[in-house]
Parts: sequence; structure tokens; C-alpha cells
Amino acid sequence: MSTPHTGQEPMTAGQRAPEGARSGRLRVAVVTPEGAIFDGEAHSVVVPGHDGEVAFYPRHAPFVGALGYGELRLSTGGELKRWYLEGGVAEVADDRVSVLAERVLPVEKIDARAVQAELAAAVASVPADEPAAAARAALIRSAQARLRLAAQRPPPAAY
Repeated sequence: MSTPHTGQEPMTAGQRAPEGARSGRLRVAVVTPEGAIFDGEAHSVVVPGHDGEVAFYPRHAPFVGALGYGELRLSTGGELKRWYLEGGVAEVADDRVSVLAERVLPVEKIDARAVQAELAAAVASVPADEPAAAARAALIRSAQARLRLAAQRPPPAAY
């Protein structure tokens, strides 16, 4: 039986595996211009890539990629942490995942009504030039992604 190619050369005698490979975990840092959102260990990380979701697990091959609009998920063993993520870049090397994002918002903080109003205003707007059209398109993609995540979250518990 062959093992999957991870982009890493096999270890030779005397070499040590990266810390994450030994523990079966990834070291993850999620940072925005406002500061750190998460810094800790996870079993897996899923990011919204520029052209679809990308998942990272221990021993993942080195990776650098642009991020789009969507859900950032971290499995920390028994707990799934979820955020809305907007733009940026993800890098993976030696069981370390660095997510440098333009915007990160906890899913439970998404106000669906406010986002619906934002989306309606963006759709109704008429851009005056090419930069305004690009900004409008980005706002529409962002609002649509946030609404998808808001629809997926469980309703608040009744007390």
C-alpha cells in the first residue's frame, strides 16, 4: 500500500518530524488587521479559497493561496469553531497554518437582517465607473456569503 504524496521528502534517520506531525495537530494562527482571532492547535482547518474550499490536515504539503468569501472552520477536537472570512491569504508549511485575512467575523455575530439590507442597497446601486462596479460586486459577494452562513447556524437556544 502506498502512502499519499504530501510534497515533503521522506525523513531520514536522525531527522525529527515537525511538532504537528508528532501530535496529529496543526499550529494555527488567524490574524486580521485588527489583531489575532485565533492562535492555537487544530486537527483540521478549512478556508474559503479564491475558487473553492481548501482543507488542511497535519502533514499537508506546503501551500500559499488567495482567500475568497466564506466560512473558516477549525476542528479543535470535539469542538468546531466557525467564522465568516473575507479575503486575504493562507499559508501552510511544517504543520503551521497562517491565515492572514482582511475580515473575520464569528458566524453567530452575523445579523441577517442588516446583511439583507446591505445586499439590497448594493444590488440597487448603479456604479459610476469601473472601480465602483468592482466594489459593488465585492459587496454583493460578501453579503451573499454571510447570508449563507447565517442560514446554516442553529437558532439561539430558548430559555
